[in-house]
Amino acid sequence: METLRVEAKKYKVSIELEGHNSTIRADRQEMQELINNLCDNAIRYNKPGGTVKVTVDHDDEKVWLRVADTGIGIPKEHQKRIFERFYRVDKSRSRATGGTGLGLAIVKHIVQGMNGEIQLESELDVGTTITVLLPKQKEQEK
Repeated sequence: METLRVEAKKYKVSIELEGHNSTIRADRQEMQELINNLCDNAIRYNKPGGTVKVTVDHDDEKVWLRVADTGIGIPKEHQKRIFERFYRVDKSRSRATGGTGLGLAIVKHIVQGMNGEIQLESELDVGTTITVLLPKQKEQEK
């Protein structure tokens, strides 16, 4: 979170973390990449003074990681394609912010490799929420 806070400050965005400790079986490096990609997008495509809220929680079956921002949002016609490799909604803005169109494709690949699912909710000029649902580690697996 500290590294992400430095990036958020550069874009004049606040970032907060909430939720509960949750356990999953995962590759640490892949999880860091997943979290960094989701949060980096939420920061870069936000508005000055905006917020990124990261929530981690669980139920009996799944652990979820939710990254919600108050950013520019994603037009409905682009929402089905944003997890494709090299797909960028606004090519000129993506170049300006350093986007390659790979971050969300990497996130999708990691989530699928963990038998998880990914959900997207977005509204123009309101923000975007991406939720990653992953199988919870059972007590006997710990």
